[in-house]
Amino acid sequence: MTFKTKLLLITILPLIAVSVLIGGTTYYQSRKLIDAETQSVEQRILAAKRQEIRNYVSLALTSIEQLYKKEPGGRKAAQEEVKEILTNLTFDHDGYFFVYTLDGTNVVHPKLPHLVGENWWDLQDDNGDYVIRNLITQAKSGGGFHQYVWHKPSTGSVEEKLGYAILLNKWGWMLGTGLYTDDIQKEVATIRAEFAQNIRQTLLVTFLITLAGIAVAGTLIAGVRFSEQRFADSKLKELTNRIFQVQEQERKRVSTELHDSISQLLVSVRYGIEMIHSEATRDLDLQVQAAKCLKTLDGTIAEVRRISRDLRPSVLDDMGLAAALGSLGNEIQSQSGISVNVDAQQCHSRLSDGAKTALYRVVQECMTNVARHSHASKVNIDLKVGVHDLTLCVEDNGVGLPRPLPKTGGLGFRNMRERIETYGGKLILSRRSSGGTRIKVQMPLDNMAAKAA
Repeated sequence: MTFKTKLLLITILPLIAVSVLIGGTTYYQSRKLIDAETQSVEQRILAAKRQEIRNYVSLALTSIEQLYKKEPGGRKAAQEEVKEILTNLTFDHDGYFFVYTLDGTNVVHPKLPHLVGENWWDLQDDNGDYVIRNLITQAKSGGGFHQYVWHKPSTGSVEEKLGYAILLNKWGWMLGTGLYTDDIQKEVATIRAEFAQNIRQTLLVTFLITLAGIAVAGTLIAGVRFSEQRFADSKLKELTNRIFQVQEQERKRVSTELHDSISQLLVSVRYGIEMIHSEATRDLDLQVQAAKCLKTLDGTIAEVRRISRDLRPSVLDDMGLAAALGSLGNEIQSQSGISVNVDAQQCHSRLSDGAKTALYRVVQECMTNVARHSHASKVNIDLKVGVHDLTLCVEDNGVGLPRPLPKTGGLGFRNMRERIETYGGKLILSRRSSGGTRIKVQMPLDNMAAKAA
């Protein structure tokens, strides 16, 4: 197989696969959309019919209200007059009102007069539904809907019908009406047909685009020459070298991040277990287990410091840098027993998210070092925001740095310095005259944001 053929296959096969995937996904999603849309349409139409039926019943009640309430000429005369009104009261082509007594005897039915006077308590539709029973039950419950199949006068066929019944309690009558719902299925079928047509058109367009892409790819690959292949090879080598460089840079970044995050959590756990170890004087087994855990944590912390962590502290996003530093101070104080005093001013939008993260990580690393090495009892964290820059100072009253001062420090100090320098700041490590360590950071602010504010 020639190189051109291989290149053609490598180019075209993924194109075909992607097109098939897009077509299949489009078809599947479209089918789901059709189902959802048609169901929504069906529900909307059904709700509209329910409201329409209620309106018709209200109209009927208005027509017979005075006869029902006052019964002029006696109840029997009033009932006869109401029967005549309801018999003549129709709407649309197939809309009418029917009346049954509560034992199932028909009193009014304009479209099927042979039902009048007969008892239909046990009448079932084609689906086995006891129509009259269920309508009377809905009427007794305060009025409600019931769906069944019934003779449609205009077509002579049996169709789905949505009935609604209310109770005329004084006369012991169930008054009802309904609308046929076969038109809903016709509208749903029309919508489905329209959607199906759109799907076919979409798939056809996808197919045509795929063919065009294959034709273009084939034309371009057919013109590839050996010199172009060599050029592509050289570019590929350059790309590979660049990938290696990016990988190394990413590993360095990951190493920097992880040391400043998970390591701090493990240190916090270590101090918790160390407290358990110191308190468990009466339980030798617990002391032994705590000692083992401490040893394991020490090894884990050392291992974690070689790797990086690419996570942004959520407290920065939720509350801002000043609040995040206060939260960090409280956490360290509760875990180590060291008194932490935080005095931090808000920098708002004058500092980028990356710079806020860098400052937070620096303080986090400082607190870890204080807790592990300084034997300090007190730490001050001071964040001042000036006109053009901010100053962060972390001081402790511990044993201080060794003499002479380290020029580069360990991984933690290098990480802190690299973080600050990334955002144009500088970090100074020094000993306090009264004992302890001071780490001072100066970082420029965004004065354009300050002017805008």
